[in-house]
Amino acid sequence: MEPVTYSWVLSAHLIGVILWLGCMIATYWLCRIHTHTPKDARDQLTLMERSLAMVMDLAAAVAIGCGLAMAFVAGGSRGTHPASNLFAAPHAGWFHIKLTVVVLGILSVHGIVRARVARYSRGDMKPMPSWPWTVLLLSIMIVIIMVERGPDIFTPAP
Repeated sequence: MEPVTYSWVLSAHLIGVILWLGCMIATYWLCRIHTHTPKDARDQLTLMERSLAMVMDLAAAVAIGCGLAMAFVAGGSRGTHPASNLFAAPHAGWFHIKLTVVVLGILSVHGIVRARVARYSRGDMKPMPSWPWTVLLLSIMIVIIMVERGPDIFTPAP
């Protein structure tokens, strides 16, 4: 991948991540207050939740698609071009940790939020649990640490 193309893909990835997480946080909190609102406001909340969830899904697709493109095609972080892709690159333990946290943490909370939006659309008013918020925040922190510090932590000193 050319460096200019890589920059565009990275920009799209970051825009997707920011939109994804922003919409997920907003939808989560709308779901948290949904069961405590008067019945006449619930239809409006459902409409807002569904709209945000749709943007959340599209942003997740952009973030994941561009992230995989960078990992497979570019083969490294920040525009480097080693011979192998990032999945098989030596000293890429940070990337495997990041990917695991995204799949087990962020994507699982995405699924929980999406399922709750679908329940509320059907009229099932079971309250949103509070533990996905903790999982989401911890996952975001770990991903940020792995992206910023991980490559340095997992690279042996010369």
